[in-house]
Amino acid sequence: MAPPARTAGTAVTVLSVIGILHYMFLCKSKSRPKSTSRKTTLKKPRSGLVAAIGNTPLIRINSLSDATGCDILGKAEFLNPGGSVKDRVAVKIIEEALDCGALAPGGVVTEGSAGSTAISLATVAPAYGCRCHVVIPDDAAIEKSQIVEALGATVERVRPVSITHKDHFVNIARRRALEANELASKHQETSETNNINQNNSCAPAALTHSSKCLADCRGGFFADQFENLANFRAHYEGTGPEIWEQVGGKLDAFVAAAGTGGTVAGVSRFLKEKKSSIKCFLIDPPGSGLFNKVTRGVMYTREEAEGRRLKNPFDTITEGIGINRLTENFKMAALDGALRGSDKEAVEMSRYLLKKDGLFLGSSSAMNCVGAVKVAQQMGPGHTIVTILCDSGMRHLSKFYDAQYLSQYGLTPSAFGLEFLGDSDG
Repeated sequence: MAPPARTAGTAVTVLSVIGILHYMFLCKSKSRPKSTSRKTTLKKPRSGLVAAIGNTPLIRINSLSDATGCDILGKAEFLNPGGSVKDRVAVKIIEEALDCGALAPGGVVTEGSAGSTAISLATVAPAYGCRCHVVIPDDAAIEKSQIVEALGATVERVRPVSITHKDHFVNIARRRALEANELASKHQETSETNNINQNNSCAPAALTHSSKCLADCRGGFFADQFENLANFRAHYEGTGPEIWEQVGGKLDAFVAAAGTGGTVAGVSRFLKEKKSSIKCFLIDPPGSGLFNKVTRGVMYTREEAEGRRLKNPFDTITEGIGINRLTENFKMAALDGALRGSDKEAVEMSRYLLKKDGLFLGSSSAMNCVGAVKVAQQMGPGHTIVTILCDSGMRHLSKFYDAQYLSQYGLTPSAFGLEFLGDSDG
């Protein structure tokens, strides 16, 4: 009878092993995702405010699409936390500066900006434990500097002069960073030799009237949005890929204006690398020489002719776009052509979109939409065209949306449809 007992014991053992294996299989099955088709090549997640920047919607602008027979799509960058496309640039500039040690934790980021980049830096800098000091030309809409101050940054408003002048707002911002670094160095030397109280302020008399954020002497970093290629990379690595994914590869043209040139350069280069047949265009406002540079190879505009130069060569209703020099960022652009836009077209377009689509857009966004329609008219119906909706009209109330201000320059909107297009030359 021994053999049968051994056989029974063996059977029990086998059944036990099978039961354990079945249990493990069920547990593993329950923990396994129902679908494994989802891509797992996701970027490392960010946290806090920075996580909300980017991945903005690409919306169909119905009125313009219906009028042209093209799908005109706008990348809604005004939905970023700081309210503009410049949030991407602020993040990229600060992260790269911190990574390479050019900016110390707790340091101050300085920048010369007509508004949007200043607001974005003031929004983003605290998320990295940094402070912000911006220099803004005093002819920029006053609400922009008010927003920057409300965000806790320091603002210097200065008179607009040529970029070659030592007191151009960009050059002043560069000096502020150098001054902060000199202070940090002196403070460290003094602390090491005299063991002074770290809480003592060492801000120079020239800065205390406008900036207490330099007083902790942790150094400064000049963002340099015009020449810093982190600007280009923000759009080459972020905005461009997002657009490509959102259109599913179905895209015929991209158009945008340029200030620093980072957006049009980063997006155009990425898109052209993905699909060489995509046409990329610049839309250029009055007083800017980029149209002639792209179309004729010469940086020249009639406003620069002898006897016609304005005190401020960028004396246009559209803030933040248009320039008369080649920036390192703009040099990276891959463009097929350029179009001119006028102040009148931008104003009329903004009111048209507000009335027809409920889109309350800023001046550069309106100019971009002018460019999108002009590209659609050139290409004909059936094409897909993308542009950038840089910011909303919220920070343009005192000029671009002020009836009295516009009437002084003969820019009072009066159009009922898109008949205003074609107002610009070139």
